[in-house]
Amino acid sequence: MGEGLTPLRTAAKYGASIGLSNLILKLDFLNPTGSFKDRGCSVNVSKLKELKVTAVMDDSSGNAGSSLAAYCAAAAMDCTLYTPAEAPKEKLIQAEMYGAKVIRVPGTRTKVAQAAEERWKTTGLYYASHNLSPFFLEGMKTLAYEICEDLDWRVPDHVIFPVGGGTLIVGAWKGFKELQELGWISDLPKLHCVQSESCMPIVEALRKGSRNITPVEERETIAGGIRISNPARGKQVLHALRDSRGEAVSVDDESIMKHQAAIAKSEGVFPEPTSCAALAGLEKLLEIGALDSRDSVIVPLTGFGLKDIGTAARSLSTRHSTFSRDGTS
Repeated sequence: MGEGLTPLRTAAKYGASIGLSNLILKLDFLNPTGSFKDRGCSVNVSKLKELKVTAVMDDSSGNAGSSLAAYCAAAAMDCTLYTPAEAPKEKLIQAEMYGAKVIRVPGTRTKVAQAAEERWKTTGLYYASHNLSPFFLEGMKTLAYEICEDLDWRVPDHVIFPVGGGTLIVGAWKGFKELQELGWISDLPKLHCVQSESCMPIVEALRKGSRNITPVEERETIAGGIRISNPARGKQVLHALRDSRGEAVSVDDESIMKHQAAIAKSEGVFPEPTSCAALAGLEKLLEIGALDSRDSVIVPLTGFGLKDIGTAARSLSTRHSTFSRDGTS
């Protein structure tokens, strides 16, 4: 449906503001449904169509669900989605417009996944899990292919990812490794993981030197797309980080909102909060010395800001309130 081949965009002004001279954004929110999930859903639904599957289900905080709904509509498949009750309404409305049946589940993201699993076990409906599907993962590796092709087969020093379930960073590492095995690139980038301080199982596992993920308590965060306490591909994320000699850092909501406003104002780019977690993490990686100011860095912006207008409106309200109190922005 037109997924992939999203542009690379230099961000000189924003990069300079955080002390980085060579920052490039991968505008993956320009995929058909406004998020990077279209890469995986295209392959996943195409394969399910080949297997003559006619009805699927999944659990999602929003973007994967709206993407699956769109591709199911194109493939003439029925789609049922289990979502958090408090997920951004824009994402749920989008999925419903594509014809999906959306079941809102109160409670944590983990409870949503549990409800979906119970439905799958009792009905036998095909569970088109974006977190578990090998077909979905194959779609994710195209991000690495495109980055290298657009850079004339040069490789950036670093790629920074917001990480929830882990499909994008794991898929990208698979793509970079395949290109190296083909002899099309010689070097590999360092991959870095950014999570919310409210839910950071991968960050904690890497800090402890663990090879396994210990589920953590889910707390509220505006970065709903990475609020996953026990990521299905957590062990693979840890492997990609260690294999690439990357780091994992956590950021708070205030920092995420700050960077969402900064990138919009300086570059005319409006990503959703989950994407901006990667930008906040980029600044932290610079602070701890994991990156040099002259290194080449790519940040995939995974979702469009219009996917979550409520958070942006609250951010603007806070900024306007601050301005009215002290006369500064």
